[in-house]
Amino acid sequence: MTMDAEFYSRVAERFGGYFSDAQSTDEFPDGRPDAVFDELVTALGAPHARLLDVGCADGRRLLHTARSYGAVTGLDLSLEMLECAERYRAETGLEHVMFEMRDAAHSGLPDGSADVVTSRRGPLIAREFERVLRPGGAVLYMGIGEQDARALKETFGRGQDFGSWNGRPLSEKTAQELSDAGFVVTRSQEFRFEEFYHSANDLDTFLHQVPILGDYDPAADKEKFDRYVAAATVDQGVRLSRHWFIVQAQKPAAVEPSHA
Repeated sequence: MTMDAEFYSRVAERFGGYFSDAQSTDEFPDGRPDAVFDELVTALGAPHARLLDVGCADGRRLLHTARSYGAVTGLDLSLEMLECAERYRAETGLEHVMFEMRDAAHSGLPDGSADVVTSRRGPLIAREFERVLRPGGAVLYMGIGEQDARALKETFGRGQDFGSWNGRPLSEKTAQELSDAGFVVTRSQEFRFEEFYHSANDLDTFLHQVPILGDYDPAADKEKFDRYVAAATVDQGVRLSRHWFIVQAQKPAAVEPSHA
């Protein structure tokens, strides 16, 4: 099991899935990214279309869009998250949805077996995505931008993609990786938004449930946590600035043989 899978398994065991019950008030000047992603996934659906979701975690967001497809498969490396996903699936009664424990980098799925591949803040394995997609199929990727929670990471001196704000934008790197794998990028959209946690305890809860820091320890990190809270507290709450992005790309359609 990878370190990421271990983290998500701990979250699933402790909280019963991948979600945060920390209380916050959020502001989305560029739109709510998860809602935009869901709209794009739904728009690509069709009664006989096959959707493959990579890094599905507890599957709740996948189940939200699954009705637009004829067959849906979610992949993850965390057995505990997949167990949560299966419970949610059973509650919905969506029998055309399957969850499988597979390494998305070496999925073993047949060539051209999916019409749409999605990854929501999960792994980007462009060449494997290209292989499992049919000609003309689409990939939708949601990533964490280089400015995400930057002030928090600078205070702690570590974190997810720490220091990436000094380099090329991560959305551009994603688009380039997809292009290099043979895709045609059709959409790239950035989302900057603010989360205001109602209390320091709410922020503490949130940091246990997400991989922004990954190894967050409230005892060992108390001095840094208190310093961040003091600097980030405004009238609305404890501010955390977020930065996500969506990249959509298409695999070129098959070229018909010439009969000239």
